[in-house]
Amino acid sequence: SVWLDPNEVESRLTISIVCLLSLIAYNFVIDTELPKLEYLTIMDWIILTSYVYSTVPNLLSVITFQLNKKKSHKILVNNIQNYSKKWGASSFLITILLIIIINVSKAPNYTSSAISWLSIN
Repeated sequence: SVWLDPNEVESRLTISIVCLLSLIAYNFVIDTELPKLEYLTIMDWIILTSYVYSTVPNLLSVITFQLNKKKSHKILVNNIQNYSKKWGASSFLITILLIIIINVSKAPNYTSSAISWLSIN
């Protein structure tokens, strides 16, 4: 949604809200299928991170829309937009990789199964 014009707040919010609703629906679907654990799994961490990365564009959409109304804040809006476009998706991927690396390093016994998808047969 950060690639849309800041004045198109309805479109931007629609995209972000649909992402949040999809995450909520995903949680309802898998809730009965997975065992209840005392700790967070790698997938739990990824879902939590996805919630954050789905919420931030909502906040940015509202903030940039309000700032864009004021003519004196155009440069700030452009900076927020450019920063979001440049670092949004890449920071999400880096965060997911860090989650995987940290969780795999905590349990070295499961490392081979966690990265088995990398092996070429």
